[in-house]
Amino acid sequence: MLTHFPMDLKRFSTRRTPFYTYDSALLRQTLSAIRAATADTPHFHVHYAVKACATPGVLRIISESGLGADCVSGGEIERAADCGFSPSDIVFAGVGKSDKEIEIALELGICCFNVESLPELEVINALASARGKIANVAFRINPNVDAHTHAKITTGLNENKFGLAMEDMLPAIHRAQELPAVRYVGLHFHIGSQITDLEPFEQLAQRVNELQNRIDAAGIKTESINVGGGLGVDYTQPEANPIPDFDSYFRIFKDHLQLRDGQQVHFELGRSVVAQCGALISRV
Repeated sequence: MLTHFPMDLKRFSTRRTPFYTYDSALLRQTLSAIRAATADTPHFHVHYAVKACATPGVLRIISESGLGADCVSGGEIERAADCGFSPSDIVFAGVGKSDKEIEIALELGICCFNVESLPELEVINALASARGKIANVAFRINPNVDAHTHAKITTGLNENKFGLAMEDMLPAIHRAQELPAVRYVGLHFHIGSQITDLEPFEQLAQRVNELQNRIDAAGIKTESINVGGGLGVDYTQPEANPIPDFDSYFRIFKDHLQLRDGQQVHFELGRSVVAQCGALISRV
């Protein structure tokens, strides 16, 4: 259910517990903070990571705010579309995409597939070709950046299972350019979750710059850079700091990313959008 904090808990005295409730006012304030922090950068596009909370009421508020959606399953794609997200603002990430999930995304005409491997690229090409469609693809690259977060939610080091190694980037792009039913549009990154020290994001920006120089040297045009998400929230003092410091987060990329003319930058924020808005209500 959606509500507004601070709550009068007595109003829930007859309701069966446990249940989750969401502060719609705080959610809207958080979304306003994101819009304010990116108001001067129309080439910045924020996608909400649906995995963080896929409750329809929450998704509708987020879609109404103008954010896109970052999905990691066919079910998330369908839920996002049902809750008002435009397919042109939906990106499809994640390992192990099934044929059925790829077909769902192709039929809807989503913005982009974030591709994790060359076999996945070949599958997307085959399925798109069979439907007479062209699929936009971005390659997830493992940038070997330490997010300084919990080891189980670090995703950007060489030993992590996600994405292509940096040395495989150019061969992957060249292969995409050879295939008839995919179109290379950019690079995708995601270094981890619950990152509260912003310095790794600066490292990521520098690594993106290095990789872009390699791509430029190969004469390849890159339309978009997706830096993923990972911005954390304050679990120690949630009431004192209910909204993350989006200004400082986006400032890092404004100051350090060396963009080419016309390049678009995409972000995939999840926890930082909704974590502080939810509460589990239970009797003890």
